[in-house]
Amino acid sequence: MRIISVKESTIPLGSDKENAAISFQAMTASAVVAEIETSRGRFKGLGFSSYGRYGHGGLLQERFIPRLLNITDEIIGETSIQQMANVWDVLMTNEKEGGHGERSGAVGVLETAIWDAVAKSEDLPLWALLERDVGHSGSNGLPAGKTAIYASGGHYRSGSSDAAEVEEEAKQGLDAGYGWFKLKVGGATQAIDMARIEAAVKAVGSPNLIAVDANCAYGEDQGATHLSEIDQIGLRWIEEPVNPLDYLALAGCCQSVKTPIATGENIFSQADSRNLLHYGGLRAGKDNLQMDFVLAYGLTEYLRMFVDAEALGWSRKDFMPHAGHQVALHAAAGLGLGGHETAAVLGGPFSGVSDDTMVEDGVASLGDAPGAGIENKPTLFRLFHGLL
Repeated sequence: MRIISVKESTIPLGSDKENAAISFQAMTASAVVAEIETSRGRFKGLGFSSYGRYGHGGLLQERFIPRLLNITDEIIGETSIQQMANVWDVLMTNEKEGGHGERSGAVGVLETAIWDAVAKSEDLPLWALLERDVGHSGSNGLPAGKTAIYASGGHYRSGSSDAAEVEEEAKQGLDAGYGWFKLKVGGATQAIDMARIEAAVKAVGSPNLIAVDANCAYGEDQGATHLSEIDQIGLRWIEEPVNPLDYLALAGCCQSVKTPIATGENIFSQADSRNLLHYGGLRAGKDNLQMDFVLAYGLTEYLRMFVDAEALGWSRKDFMPHAGHQVALHAAAGLGLGGHETAAVLGGPFSGVSDDTMVEDGVASLGDAPGAGIENKPTLFRLFHGLL
């Protein structure tokens, strides 16, 4: 494999959505197109940043794209995993350990574009390439090409926190075939948040079909009281109750609540993932790991996280990647992960799934088009037109 060209464009994602911590009004993302050449011809791969961070254009243009384009030798490897590990090594040339904040997202989005191109060069959907070269765990009870899927939403919009809006959104999500619904909490008064949760539970008929995402809002004494009240409902999980790197506080949450905890979307490296598993108090087989590999150095680093987690008694079904991008959908279906998240409200680049994916009874069945399927997701693919 040879790298022929790489292009990046920073895309504005202006949205009126808010969670307990941030507004998405000024959010940006990076769209990347990487062209490779193999014995089968030339193929273009597409990569798109994850949700909740910003575009990585400066880092990509300054450091990481030039490193790829300066490769003069063919990138070799008997499998796609070995090839991509060699790509990863080139990207991380002269990068010191630590400092995983924005750098990891720049590497992640670039690496996912190349994965898309490699899958196309093999004439395989990305999920099938991952099943072939990594293997499907079999631990989630579904065959390769299928994954559990849920809808996320329930944001605060332009100051509104109307429980009726959350109720309707939750109902629409399950009516559309998603398995459960996740909403935001921690950004309004506890009375308002409890009304929103109760409305969502009413819409879907069971608290186990509702999860909440606190975006680290419950780190103070008052937050602990709110968390305890929510814990009585019997929800599917409580996501990011405290700061993602405050392992002591997280361990305290795991000891004090009976509801499963979900966290990891702001853990950006194998080293940080290892620390989370050792010191965060999380319970294998009960809690959920949400590391978002597009923000965390890509699939190559994500596979390393599996090795550490499995050594500590976790399985791949405990992994549910954050954000809802196409490459996570394929990873969930090809590797046998616990599920896939997608935005419930249609219209944005992270909402829904590709047109060749069928969602029914809480399961997404992926198509067989080569690559990760961005071309089959019109709301996302249109953002690449200037690069193509």
